Amino acid sequence: MEFRLQQDNENIIRELCRSGRVPHTVIIEGGEKDERDSAAVLLAAGAVCKEKERPCLTCTACHKVIENHHPDVFLPEPSKNLKSGILSLKDLRDDYLSQMSIKPNEADCKVYIFRDADRLLREDSQNALLKTIEEPPQNLLFIFTAESAKSMLLTVRSRARIITLHHRENSDEDSERLAEEIIDGIVLMYEYDLLRTLSALNDKESLGSALTVFSDKLRQALSFYSGIKTDDAAVKKLTRKLDRSRAIALIEVTSDAVRRLKTNVNIQLLTTWLSSQYRRITWQK
Repeated sequence: MEFRLQQDNENIIRELCRSGRVPHTVIIEGGEKDERDSAAVLLAAGAVCKEKERPCLTCTACHKVIENHHPDVFLPEPSKNLKSGILSLKDLRDDYLSQMSIKPNEADCKVYIFRDADRLLREDSQNALLKTIEEPPQNLLFIFTAESAKSMLLTVRSRARIITLHHRENSDEDSERLAEEIIDGIVLMYEYDLLRTLSALNDKESLGSALTVFSDKLRQALSFYSGIKTDDAAVKKLTRKLDRSRAIALIEVTSDAVRRLKTNVNIQLLTTWLSSQYRRITWQK
C-alpha cells in the first residue's frame, strides 16, 4: 500500500501513537478517501508495531499491516451477496463479532478497520457493534473512517476519539493570510475588522479558499482539544479563545457558507450574515 498522507495529517496519527493513549475506538474523518484509508493503516501499524518508535513502518509487523497480511488486523468488506456496498448484520455477526473475544495471534491487540463506515454499516450493524464498543476487551481497537463522523450514530461517536484530517490542497498564501485575519477578528473581538476582512472577499473563489483554510484551522483546534499538539500560531489563538462546542458551531456555520457559495448567492449579503454568525457564536456569554 502506498501511503497518501499530507505531512500534518501523518503527524496527527504519529503523535497519537507516541502518546501511548490510543483509545479503543477511533473515527477518522475529513480529507480525501485515500488519506483516511492511509491514516487508518498507519494507526493500525502503530497499534501492532513492537518497536520503541511506533509505527516504525520497517518491522515485520508493520509490513504485514501495510500489505494487508497481518493476522490481527481485519478490514471488513461489504457482503458479497449485496450490491449496495453494505456489510450485512448477519455477516458482521458471523464473520467478525463472533471472533472479537479471541486473543490476538501475534500482536498485543486486534484491530478492526471499517473503511467508509458511514456507507458500510447500517444503523443495525452500528448498534450491534455498540455493546463491544461500550465494554471493549483491553486488546481490541476499532478504527472507523468516514467523510464526516456525524454520519455515524451519536452513540458510537460519543464513545470514540474523532480525528479530523486537514484538507489543504486549495490553500495558498493569500488564503492563509485571510484566514488568519478572520481568526484575529474573532479572538480579538474587533467587530469592524472581522466584517471588513469578510467584506473584502468579494469573489466566490477567494472567499471559498479562505473559509476552507479557516475551517481547517478550526478542525486542528478540535484535534488540539483531544490531545494532539500543534505549532500553528493561529490555531493556538483559537484554542485560547474557544471551547470545543463553539469551535464545532463555527465549523458548521462555515460549512454552510461554503455550500451557499455554490449557489447563486449575493456575496455581500453572505459575508454580512457570516460575520453576524461568527459574532453570535464567539462572543455570546
